[in-house]
Amino acid sequence: MKKPFDDQPIEVLVEEALKRSKTVLDLRLKYIGDEGVEFLANCFDLDGIEELNLERNNITDRGARALAESPVLTRLKVLILQRNDIGSAGATSIARSSNASRLVHLDLWKNKVGPEGAQALADSIQLVNLTRLDLAQNKIGDAGALALAQSATLGGVNYLDLFGNGLTEEGVLSAKESEFFQHIQDLVIG
Repeated sequence: MKKPFDDQPIEVLVEEALKRSKTVLDLRLKYIGDEGVEFLANCFDLDGIEELNLERNNITDRGARALAESPVLTRLKVLILQRNDIGSAGATSIARSSNASRLVHLDLWKNKVGPEGAQALADSIQLVNLTRLDLAQNKIGDAGALALAQSATLGGVNYLDLFGNGLTEEGVLSAKESEFFQHIQDLVIG
């Protein structure tokens, strides 16, 4: 398959990235798809990766599940999955994964996460270290905002972006008045 910008195969991309850093893997805009993510999830050369940027890579719930089930990507602190096609099932896979237990930053901006995905994130026992959560431009609605607002797990979050999720005044108020969001310094809703 011809890739945009004549990118190299995933094996070459990983090899080149590891020459730059053993803890940060930035593969944004490489369009690796779910197959590429499945390769990453099982590539033991990546066992020290703490920050993974897979922005705009045509990743679906299948790819998110591969990340969640990875025997390799167990040290992630930052996971950036902006502008993909991840829905509630993918968000749920991440939320339930022990691989998410070290995450301090989860970015799902401009995906397809619905209220069920927001509920899974809110109910997660793995996301206790999260300080930054970006769910802007998804489809969580008021039900998702309310679930997040009632989450004791997410009480340490200091940045939360819910912009563009179709929230009504009720959803906005639930986020703004949440007793669990007392540490939020930046709440983006507008």
